[in-house]
Amino acid sequence: MYNVLSQRKRILIVGMADSVHLARWLSQFVDQYIDFTLFPSSPHRRIHPKIKEIIASPSNQMTVTIQPSSMRWLALPLSALDIPFNNFFRSKLLRRLIFNQKFDLIHVLELQHAGYLLLDTKLTTTLPKVFLTNWGSDIYWFEQFPKHKAKIIQLLQIASHYSAECQRDIEIVGRLGYTGVTMPVIPNSGGINLDEIPKSLLPPSRRKKIMIKGYTGFVGRALLSLKACELVAEQLRGYEIVIYSASIKARIRALKLRHIHKVSVTILKKRTPHHRMIQHFSEARIYVGISLSDGISTSLLEAMATGCYPIQTDTSCANEWLTIDSAQTISDISVNSIGESIKYALDNDSEVDTRASSNMATIEARADSAKIQRIAHNFYRTIIDN
Repeated sequence: MYNVLSQRKRILIVGMADSVHLARWLSQFVDQYIDFTLFPSSPHRRIHPKIKEIIASPSNQMTVTIQPSSMRWLALPLSALDIPFNNFFRSKLLRRLIFNQKFDLIHVLELQHAGYLLLDTKLTTTLPKVFLTNWGSDIYWFEQFPKHKAKIIQLLQIASHYSAECQRDIEIVGRLGYTGVTMPVIPNSGGINLDEIPKSLLPPSRRKKIMIKGYTGFVGRALLSLKACELVAEQLRGYEIVIYSASIKARIRALKLRHIHKVSVTILKKRTPHHRMIQHFSEARIYVGISLSDGISTSLLEAMATGCYPIQTDTSCANEWLTIDSAQTISDISVNSIGESIKYALDNDSEVDTRASSNMATIEARADSAKIQRIAHNFYRTIIDN
């Protein structure tokens, strides 16, 4: 691997310290001469284990530190205290950090916590270069609300560079007046490590699992997925429904599916290791992800990479990855529509097998983590050295 920066650089990351997406982003740079400073942007009970591992075992090239160090433990109480004070305390800490240390770049990963916190420092004219990366719903969902839209526009005005994982969002920020540099579209969690995908996979038509994303808070609509499973419960006998990232509401509804409809249900722990998730997807015939808003959805990419047939709402940018012949995107977010899609995927063996090949080829071409890593390296080189 090559060095992409002309000399050692200092980058301030404002982002969620407990996020797997941030952890995966940082892990792409272990062989780069970068000193990352992480300022936690949201309340957390613990630092993500992968970030802790990086901090504890710095490479000869990349380092990651949390500053101020007190934010390891004070992020949660300070965030609670800041609710009535409009980010007063944490924005002061962030402002002081930016003043006291000379950063080559401020990289904001996620807008509603990290981006708004940067705005609250009031450092609109004395900042180094600012690079914004929005996550799934940051633009698409929140720009419909006037107060959020105003803040998003303010953020775009101080940003020199912007990246998103959806062409959809790039078009939106253009409409909102962004005039800076737009980086190439890539998955913001770093893509799929193809070495982690099992080499010997059963054809999807012979698999007996169905993966369901269990979010019900914010924009997640897992209850609709579970109600749809109830509609086709007779056909689901002999299958195992595997629910992950399940909320309390989803867990309760899953009990109805198990005990009343007599369908086998497994609810995964919230912190199920990534390799186990890949294993489950590799054993699944269908993946169902229903939400009012999303980005690409990492789950969609994992489903495609493992040959699992995706059923995804078109409120994501799944249409930028899926062809009409490779999956089902749902525009009518209703129990009946979801149920019909599940039934179709259960009834058509040849379809799910054929589409699996197409989707896996797409992942190899566009989401291979090794390729994404090179593009991500080039992001920082382009922004800092030019």
